[in-house]
Amino acid sequence: DKYVQPGVSTMLTFGFVGTVFQSLIYNSLIRDMYDIYRGENKVASPVQRKVASIAPGIIWCFCRECFSMGGGLYLGPTVKQILQKQLQERNIEMPEYPMRFLAGFLSGACTAFATQGFHNTTLMAGRMAAVGDSRGAPLYTMSSVATAYREMGFSMFYANYPHRMVLIAGAVALLNMVDIFHRPDLIALKGL
Repeated sequence: DKYVQPGVSTMLTFGFVGTVFQSLIYNSLIRDMYDIYRGENKVASPVQRKVASIAPGIIWCFCRECFSMGGGLYLGPTVKQILQKQLQERNIEMPEYPMRFLAGFLSGACTAFATQGFHNTTLMAGRMAAVGDSRGAPLYTMSSVATAYREMGFSMFYANYPHRMVLIAGAVALLNMVDIFHRPDLIALKGL
């Protein structure tokens, strides 16, 4: 792309697409769990309530999605080159697909850890909205950081990492292995 570096495009794409879905999923689940805990009957949510549930923590969610999945996919090929070089120096051969998977898993594990603070802060924003806390509503941007740090301390940067790492690293590994950006059908368009 002549306007944006490919890595930035990848990260922004995952940020924009992932944020809407992840915010809706997480915030709806958190709200529903609090409704159950309070003994409220589950009723179908109107569309307005679903749309409003995207807002809590949306900025942290965008950062999380950009840098976890997007960052992992961006780093996957670089990690693959480093792994290949290290293995070649030791006269170890590894087939292409397992190499891509391993590189994706390693990069996804690293980016999952790097974004764990965003993840926990995003969840805190969803919880604050679910319990009706008005501090920082509707986005809960800074109030969710303050609350997460007050309740979790420094563990907000690593709490629940193993479970999330498996999901992020596994998804990045799979997408890296199948090389989702290799589109030979678009090569003809490069000349335009």
